[in-house]
Amino acid sequence: MTVALSVLARGVSLAISLVCGVLTARLILGQAGVEYYALYTLVTALPSLISFSDLGAGATVVNAAATSDDVRADPGVRIIVTSVGRVMLTFAAVGLMLDLLLLVTGGWTVALGDAGRIPGAPQCAFLALCIFCGGIPLGIWQRILLGLGKNHVVIMVQLVQGPLNLLLVWMLVRLVGHPAYPYIAMSSMIAGLVVAVTGFTLVWWRTAPLLPSTARDLLRVRAVPGARVMDVGWPMLAQLLATPLSMTMQRYILAQHAPAADVAVYASAGQVFFALSGLISAGGTALWPAYARARHRGELTRGPFGLALLFVVATVVIGSIIAVSSPWLFGFITNGRLSIPGPVLAWFTAMIAMQAALYPLGMFIMDRPGLRFQVAPALLMAGATIALSILLTPVWGVVGPLAANTVSVLLLQIIPFTFYIRRHRQRLLTPAPATGAQPVRDREHR
Repeated sequence: MTVALSVLARGVSLAISLVCGVLTARLILGQAGVEYYALYTLVTALPSLISFSDLGAGATVVNAAATSDDVRADPGVRIIVTSVGRVMLTFAAVGLMLDLLLLVTGGWTVALGDAGRIPGAPQCAFLALCIFCGGIPLGIWQRILLGLGKNHVVIMVQLVQGPLNLLLVWMLVRLVGHPAYPYIAMSSMIAGLVVAVTGFTLVWWRTAPLLPSTARDLLRVRAVPGARVMDVGWPMLAQLLATPLSMTMQRYILAQHAPAADVAVYASAGQVFFALSGLISAGGTALWPAYARARHRGELTRGPFGLALLFVVATVVIGSIIAVSSPWLFGFITNGRLSIPGPVLAWFTAMIAMQAALYPLGMFIMDRPGLRFQVAPALLMAGATIALSILLTPVWGVVGPLAANTVSVLLLQIIPFTFYIRRHRQRLLTPAPATGAQPVRDREHR
């Protein structure tokens, strides 16, 4: 039921965000041009590149909330949320310092490739990342709701980001004009911050006194001891690092080895295919607390292979529909400025299909031993994707990173995960203690 609600919510969100994304792309391409659209896609992808803002420790919040009888009054959940909040606050501070360093040293100009030479581009990236870092500590709300089996609520709250971003882009393009073109990408970060404030406020009231108590304890490090959350966090961090390194880095590798027009082609196709990936992610992520809860109650009786096959078949069918309708669809999205080659569409479909197969397998082994096992395959996959992308992009262009990720995920994650699940099937179907964290010192929580 939770998975169905998440998929339904994501379906509604997908329709709205896709329409808003298409209109945003048409607006930027039609008014500002390909170069500014390339800059927009590179800057708005920055949050995906640093999606590990809790260093993986948020996994303990998800598991603790999923197995708690009442998160409002559970002292174990409270101390875990406090500890993870401290991690996120520290990460935000480090992110701001790194952002300033990139601006001062000219690092943003280099990272953005051709788009970085647009006047104002480095300043846009700097301000955008400042806004994003400001919202990092608020992101705890997503982990809590996911653990409570409310992933569909997370999706519905995030629904406002697309329309708000479109409104801000329209205001900058139509009302301000050319001077605002380099700063268009900031609209996405502002919309994201609004979503973070909204979601945090919702969870603040829904789980009170959990977050109010956490906020009071956050800086009282000596009076309120932390919890051991990184025993789960470090393995989770490896996966959180692997995703941006293997997926989001594709844009930046393209920016270094291909003209801005290729980055725009990738981004235009990504408007549709990453929306499809978001739909798959909604159903796949909802499996995490569902599997954890079922295992905790002794109700888990079957493996994830049937769901993995279903996810793949659905992805290929939808990808085929996209390919057939591509001349009209992408002609409309790009306002007639770009065309998407057939090989790009085929490899995008293959890449998303591999991600679809991976979700049920990965979510099935999110207990402590399973998390630790996933570290090596995830990091190897990310490294292989980057290495192959660098080798293939100068030769194959846009197709290079897509093919690199497809092959790497299949060989280094899906196949190893399959063997692991078969080998440890008995343990994975057996009830186990809830995954959480223990206080650092045996001291009464005050």
